[in-house]
Amino acid sequence: MNSTGRVANKFPTSVCRGGGVRGGSGRLWDDMSVDLLVAIFSRVGVEDLIACVPYVCSAWRNAAREPLCWQSLDFRNWNVISYRVGCQRDAAVDFADLLDFAISRGNKFIVSIYLPQFANQIDLNYVANWCPELRYFSIPNPNISEDEFFKAIGKFEFLVGMAVDESLICHRVLQHVNQCCSNFTELKVFTDTMDAAMAAVICESLPSLQKLEITDCLISRDAVLILLDGLKQLSHLDISGYEISGITSEVIKKASKLKVFRWDSKYELGEFRYCSYCEHELLDHTPCECVLDQQFMEWLANIS
Repeated sequence: MNSTGRVANKFPTSVCRGGGVRGGSGRLWDDMSVDLLVAIFSRVGVEDLIACVPYVCSAWRNAAREPLCWQSLDFRNWNVISYRVGCQRDAAVDFADLLDFAISRGNKFIVSIYLPQFANQIDLNYVANWCPELRYFSIPNPNISEDEFFKAIGKFEFLVGMAVDESLICHRVLQHVNQCCSNFTELKVFTDTMDAAMAAVICESLPSLQKLEITDCLISRDAVLILLDGLKQLSHLDISGYEISGITSEVIKKASKLKVFRWDSKYELGEFRYCSYCEHELLDHTPCECVLDQQFMEWLANIS
């Protein structure tokens, strides 16, 4: 057992091949300052911090132990990570070990965690217990218990944002988030469909939201308008990759107040067969002329 109360993991802590590595100028890479190495290593993935960096030289190994290198943990591409670090057991078991190892390295400095698709409420609550300074988490699993989610959220005093499945987008859950996390301003939703009802829930439960991401889904024009009208403090809206065009001149006008409005969708590539604005049937690769009016073109020019 280790200091966090979980089974000791199999990942290396002090293995090194020794010797310096020379850069192109002949200078040893291990002569770089610790602060500079930490700044670099904080931008590499957990798989490199475990399976690559520690084996270069003692200076790199020591720098990789600094908690600031582990302040942002991204486990989303689990297949690549598990291959790189040599995981051979059940994914949930290997992930539990790796999460434990990474959190022990990050100590109290971890500010963001992106969990893999299969991570569950046990993993989320473990993060809540050991990462009190966490600002952002992503958990795409659609089978998260609301009650367990409530327990975890209550421990994230400094939480600024989260990315969750649509199953957690309801008044009960979002209002609890709003009550527990006074700094909460960012939300990403994993969903196949965003309708007006779901948009209204977000507006009513999180009125102070400033950044909202709902990408790669079917989203209605009404839903977009409700979000633009209901979220008075919204400055960043990303609805890119939607499957049916909800972009009309009315949407363009309302969205002009935003600092960031992303909708680089399939529509721009001419792949839509239907225009939700004028209800015309479209041929493949033929954009509807109703959205190519002067106001539309002027708006594009202003944000370029």
